[in-house]
Amino acid sequence: MCKAVVLFSGLFSLAFFPGFIIAASGSSEKPSDVTAWYQFTFENDAMSAINKSDDGYSNGMTFNWGYSDYSDFNSIEMPSWIRYISDWTFINQGGSKKYSIAYGVSQSMYTPDDMEQSELIEDDRPYAGTLLWHSKIRSYAHDRANSLGLVLGVAGPASLAEQSQTIIHELIGATIPQGWDNQINNEFVFRVEAEHLERFYRYSFSNAVIFDTSSYSEIGAGNLRSDIGTGLTFRLGNMLDQTYESINPNTSGSMSGATVDSMDKFYWQLFSSAYASYVFNDITLDGNTFSDSHSVDLINEQLMISAGVAALYNNWGFVFSIQRGNKQFEGQTNISKYGSLTISYHY
Repeated sequence: MCKAVVLFSGLFSLAFFPGFIIAASGSSEKPSDVTAWYQFTFENDAMSAINKSDDGYSNGMTFNWGYSDYSDFNSIEMPSWIRYISDWTFINQGGSKKYSIAYGVSQSMYTPDDMEQSELIEDDRPYAGTLLWHSKIRSYAHDRANSLGLVLGVAGPASLAEQSQTIIHELIGATIPQGWDNQINNEFVFRVEAEHLERFYRYSFSNAVIFDTSSYSEIGAGNLRSDIGTGLTFRLGNMLDQTYESINPNTSGSMSGATVDSMDKFYWQLFSSAYASYVFNDITLDGNTFSDSHSVDLINEQLMISAGVAALYNNWGFVFSIQRGNKQFEGQTNISKYGSLTISYHY
């Protein structure tokens, strides 16, 4: 338990104070034309609206923050080690693009269908938790965006997923999970990921209502998860030009980095997306990479559809979305589904 607390504290410090651990490049002052934002997301099966259960992806919490609309790659405020490993990549387009950088800390938990059973359930997914630190740099211009991301963290008891889920379930009066003694073992996890987005259709119904369609592709590799996928997103609203670069299948992030003309105006959008992927490995299903643990047979072909609504007014943003997907492993009882609620603040 002490080791878990120390690890959590280290990830927290790295995420919230990256410049404290490794000196950041440049000044600590935010340029006047750059938008800063904070964002908290809560995801849970209970918000899936239909067939609510804790089977599969049970709960997730993420705190993100970042800065948008840098006019040159060299002007981005970032820790020196992140600049060192990203400066030579495709993401660096000099002054020909705009840029954003984002950081985040997330905790996720995954459970089998029957949480009252304390014995190992061999034909259902493992108990698993992750505690992760995220960093992503995005370049964008002319309805196109590319991003490069890095995820570092831990899976297993050190993620503190058991403790978090127990507290949450006590607060809401839900079943206290009994099988966390069977969770996967501690393992350091990482993932490197790249995204490409292209907004290829835009239609204006009026000055206040616009419709657009964007394609999204992603590839990622690591012992946390490796996959490749592509999809489409459809949006309707009056803040599409300011947020197209942050579109992704997990549409709860659609408000991050929004740059709007006036904070006194009410901005809104409706959205839906479909995303198909081929998953090569997923530690929450395959079990540990370097030690023996409970595992199930991963279904490589996966499809996720989502829909939601977003709004922004007077610095504050709100996003609610529902995600539903096919079964992720052989013998899974229910399809994958969860709801997501995001609150953001821009300044």
